[in-house]
Amino acid sequence: MEFLQILFFLRWPRCAAKNWHRSSTKETYGNHLLTSKVPGTMKSRTTISAGQHVLIRLPSEGLRIVLLREDGTVSLGKFGAFKVSSILGHPLGTTFEINEDQIASPIKSLTSVEDKVEVENEQDEETEKEALIKYFEKSAESNQDIINVGLKIQKLDNKQIDELKKLGASSEIGQKIIEQIIAGHAAFDKKTVFSQQKYLRRKQMKFLRRFQVEYLGSSQLLQYFIEKDMQKVLDMSEETLGLLLSYANVRPGGRYLVLDDTSGVIIYAMMERMQGKGQIMLVHENEHPNLAALRYSDYPEELQEQMITPISWLQFIEPEDEKIVWEELSQQEIDELKPNKKLQYHRRLKKAKEINDALDSVIRGNFDALISCTTLSIPSFLPHVIERVGGSRPLVFYSTFKELLLEAQHELTKDKRVLAPSIFETRARIYQTIQGRLHPLMTSRGYGGYVLWATRVIPAGGHIQAVGKGSRKKAKSEAPKSDEEMKEKRQETPLFVATESSDRDVKDVPMEQT
Repeated sequence: MEFLQILFFLRWPRCAAKNWHRSSTKETYGNHLLTSKVPGTMKSRTTISAGQHVLIRLPSEGLRIVLLREDGTVSLGKFGAFKVSSILGHPLGTTFEINEDQIASPIKSLTSVEDKVEVENEQDEETEKEALIKYFEKSAESNQDIINVGLKIQKLDNKQIDELKKLGASSEIGQKIIEQIIAGHAAFDKKTVFSQQKYLRRKQMKFLRRFQVEYLGSSQLLQYFIEKDMQKVLDMSEETLGLLLSYANVRPGGRYLVLDDTSGVIIYAMMERMQGKGQIMLVHENEHPNLAALRYSDYPEELQEQMITPISWLQFIEPEDEKIVWEELSQQEIDELKPNKKLQYHRRLKKAKEINDALDSVIRGNFDALISCTTLSIPSFLPHVIERVGGSRPLVFYSTFKELLLEAQHELTKDKRVLAPSIFETRARIYQTIQGRLHPLMTSRGYGGYVLWATRVIPAGGHIQAVGKGSRKKAKSEAPKSDEEMKEKRQETPLFVATESSDRDVKDVPMEQT
């Protein structure tokens, strides 16, 4: 469908993926050297490994999240099934084709026009261009000669296609079906190159048994939720998520105050940026926070408990009154307890310490940023959260509707503890491209939301007195003028001046001529 995109995917797995595998093992973040695989936190970001959650991208543009079990088999519905052991060790981002016996072998891309080419085969760019041009060399300049008459224009019927499907479950059968469909299409050579590519793409989405394995990052997870249920992520787009994290200055080692109603997608993205270092104070309104997205992460539970501190609104608003007073028992008294009572005591003691530590963190305040992605009314909780954020720290709010942020912006403008509240909107438009042509997609989703960004400041206390060179300017202005300047000023003086009477009526009072 997209000429440039096809070229990119044809070259990407063998060159870009290998270079990424070599170069991204170490990343630089500020003055810190970060490895792409944080020990004890998550799986590798470059290589497909067992026990890892990955994103499967299908030819039909569908998305699936699967857990790779070393001896398991993953079913992709009508696209077949494959053994996990056949894809382990390959770079993330590799495209595979399902062959006989459920073995997946690497290929170039989901939309490759060649029958089957090994990933290791080295070909230059000119050879790939010639292959595409040769495939579409029989084309017309326009679609005006096409007459769509259904079965009369297509010689291959559904029964013949079903018989071809029964020959096997590999992708080679799907490629043969596509070739016969194109060969049986009487008006295929009358289509333009762009129309031929779109027609080929539709058939590949239907018959090819291919899939692409991608690293499950925050962007990929957001794409999955957008396709599944956009309401769970409050209609947030990828570019808006990046804008949100950028304005909040999310970094390793930071302490952040978060309101997340996106099923944990914001928390997932923050943990990805924080690299296992820092604290996330999650304020929620229910008995337990909704972190459904974290079940797809490869972070161990110990790290999640260490970084994420959930706290209810009641505890957050009144931290001094919600502290738990716990009387610890002596070791002798603990030994005298029954086994079940002893476990219950230690469990309650641990829970009480966690709650008191969270309340102490709220009382201490000085958080590095406030990130709000919630359906709650923003002005209702602003007085309680602003004072907990440190000076010169960002306040970032996301909402699906601009009107809700406008109301919050008016409240923040009145507050002297907040500087320059501004609303931002970002949109990314998808374009279709072939060689020499470029135009946007005719239909797209209207989503993305809006971001309100402000800076927390601490007003200076006491009386503020301005200092400077004002006295020198005043002395200079009061210096005596020359006779010529006084004469010019008298000539410019009007004959009448307006004065205000006792009853507020303006009258013209004659002025004596000098």
